[in-house]
Amino acid sequence: MKQAKKLLWIAMALPMLVASCELFEPVEEEEEEQKVDNSTYSYSFTCPSGTKNTFQIPNRLSAACKKNWEYYAKTYACNEADYFAEAERRKRSCP
Repeated sequence: MKQAKKLLWIAMALPMLVASCELFEPVEEEEEEQKVDNSTYSYSFTCPSGTKNTFQIPNRLSAACKKNWEYYAKTYACNEADYFAEAERRKRSCP
Protein backbone atom coordinates (compact mmCIF):
# COMPACT_ATOMS: atom_id res chain seq x y z
CA MET A 1 0.00 0.00 0.00
CA LYS A 2 2.84 2.37 0.82
CA GLN A 3 4.35 1.83 -2.61
CA ALA A 4 1.03 2.67 -4.30
CA LYS A 5 0.88 5.97 -2.37
CA LYS A 6 4.43 6.79 -3.41
CA LEU A 7 3.61 6.12 -7.05
CA LEU A 8 0.47 8.22 -6.79
CA TRP A 9 2.44 11.05 -5.19
CA ILE A 10 5.09 10.87 -7.94
CA ALA A 11 2.43 10.78 -10.63
CA MET A 12 0.81 13.91 -9.17
CA ALA A 13 4.10 15.74 -8.52
CA LEU A 14 5.76 15.01 -11.86
CA PRO A 15 3.70 17.48 -13.95
CA MET A 16 4.36 20.24 -11.40
CA LEU A 17 8.10 19.51 -11.42
CA VAL A 18 8.23 19.60 -15.19
CA ALA A 19 6.28 22.86 -15.26
CA SER A 20 8.57 24.47 -12.70
CA CYS A 21 11.65 23.42 -14.67
CA GLU A 22 10.26 25.11 -17.77
CA LEU A 23 10.02 28.38 -15.86
CA PHE A 24 13.77 28.45 -15.42
CA GLU A 25 14.78 27.53 -18.95
CA PRO A 26 16.47 30.33 -20.88
CA VAL A 27 14.04 32.21 -23.06
CA GLU A 28 15.15 32.66 -26.63
CA GLU A 29 14.09 36.03 -27.93
CA GLU A 30 12.75 35.91 -31.44
CA GLU A 31 13.88 39.42 -32.17
CA GLU A 32 14.88 39.60 -35.79
CA GLU A 33 18.08 41.51 -36.30
CA GLN A 34 17.88 43.83 -39.26
CA LYS A 35 21.02 44.05 -41.30
CA VAL A 36 21.84 47.39 -42.84
CA ASP A 37 23.87 47.42 -46.03
CA ASN A 38 26.69 49.86 -45.30
CA SER A 39 28.68 48.94 -48.38
CA THR A 40 29.55 51.54 -51.01
CA TYR A 41 30.77 51.73 -54.56
CA SER A 42 33.28 54.17 -56.02
CA TYR A 43 31.93 56.81 -58.37
CA SER A 44 34.71 58.41 -60.39
CA PHE A 45 34.45 61.37 -62.75
CA THR A 46 36.50 64.15 -64.31
CA CYS A 47 35.43 67.77 -64.01
CA PRO A 48 35.54 70.12 -67.04
CA SER A 49 38.68 71.66 -65.47
CA GLY A 50 40.40 68.25 -65.73
CA THR A 51 40.29 67.46 -62.00
CA LYS A 52 39.61 63.78 -61.29
CA ASN A 53 37.49 62.81 -58.30
CA THR A 54 36.16 59.66 -56.67
CA PHE A 55 33.33 59.49 -54.15
CA GLN A 56 31.80 56.59 -52.25
CA ILE A 57 28.05 56.15 -52.91
CA PRO A 58 25.91 53.85 -50.68
CA ASN A 59 24.83 50.59 -52.35
CA ARG A 60 21.57 50.48 -50.38
CA LEU A 61 20.09 53.23 -52.58
CA SER A 62 17.77 52.60 -55.50
CA ALA A 63 19.19 53.03 -59.00
CA ALA A 64 17.50 56.43 -59.35
CA CYS A 65 18.87 57.63 -56.00
CA LYS A 66 22.37 56.46 -56.91
CA LYS A 67 22.18 58.66 -60.01
CA ASN A 68 20.95 61.58 -57.90
CA TRP A 69 23.83 61.19 -55.44
CA GLU A 70 26.29 60.96 -58.34
CA TYR A 71 24.88 64.18 -59.82
CA TYR A 72 25.17 65.87 -56.42
CA ALA A 73 28.78 64.73 -55.94
CA LYS A 74 29.87 65.85 -59.40
CA THR A 75 28.02 69.17 -59.21
CA TYR A 76 29.63 70.19 -55.94
CA ALA A 77 33.08 68.71 -56.59
CA CYS A 78 33.29 70.49 -59.94
CA ASN A 79 31.90 73.69 -58.37
CA GLU A 80 29.08 73.97 -60.91
CA ALA A 81 27.27 76.66 -58.91
CA ASP A 82 24.49 77.09 -61.48
CA TYR A 83 23.32 73.54 -60.68
CA PHE A 84 23.63 73.52 -56.87
CA ALA A 85 19.87 73.98 -56.29
CA GLU A 86 18.99 71.12 -58.65
CA ALA A 87 21.64 68.88 -57.07
CA GLU A 88 20.24 69.63 -53.60
CA ARG A 89 16.68 68.93 -54.76
CA ARG A 90 17.65 65.59 -56.31
CA LYS A 91 19.61 64.42 -53.28
CA ARG A 92 16.83 65.42 -50.85
CA SER A 93 14.38 63.30 -52.83
CA CYS A 94 16.31 60.21 -51.67
CA PRO A 95 16.69 58.65 -48.23
